[in-house]
Amino acid sequence: MEGPTMRTNNKYIVSALIVIPFLFGVLLSDQAFARKKPAAIKIGTYDSRIIIFAWSRTDLLKQHVAKIGQLSDSARKVHDTARLKELSVEAMSFQHLLHQVVFSNGSVSSFMEVVKDKLPELAKKVGVSIIVSKWELNYNDPSFEIIDVTNQVAALFQPKEDISRMAADIAGQAPVPIEEMVIEIDMLDQYCTMFGKK
Repeated sequence: MEGPTMRTNNKYIVSALIVIPFLFGVLLSDQAFARKKPAAIKIGTYDSRIIIFAWSRTDLLKQHVAKIGQLSDSARKVHDTARLKELSVEAMSFQHLLHQVVFSNGSVSSFMEVVKDKLPELAKKVGVSIIVSKWELNYNDPSFEIIDVTNQVAALFQPKEDISRMAADIAGQAPVPIEEMVIEIDMLDQYCTMFGKK
């Protein structure tokens, strides 16, 4: 026969059997939550050589060359040699810049201005927080995830032809060290011939 003390003890035991598993479950879920890693930051990178190649397959390059040509023609008509020299140096400098970005890892930041308004939408679509040239990413924390978005960024320029084959060829080669990208001798010779320099 159970006395009052026995019944009280049984209630405590039953309560303990209910409460202890509950507390154990709470503790386990708290530990699991504490161990849960935060979502990795995703960085989108692109090969700038392919980006400039895509840019060169739009009307933008033609427009730039045509503009320099028109300005040069105007200066030639009025025999403005000083202006012709300036335009020749500008054309050589631009050509040198193109060589640095097509064959090496020169910056394409000024060319990216054309598509900068489209980058937030692309970043959201591919799930990245940052889009940057792969050559400008000097270090990344191992917890950051790197995603190649070269093709998506190149497509923003809407090149007039299929560039996939050439892009694959470019990607398969290491960039020429930029310090080796000097101004070509034939460009300097052409300038000297035009303006009577030795």
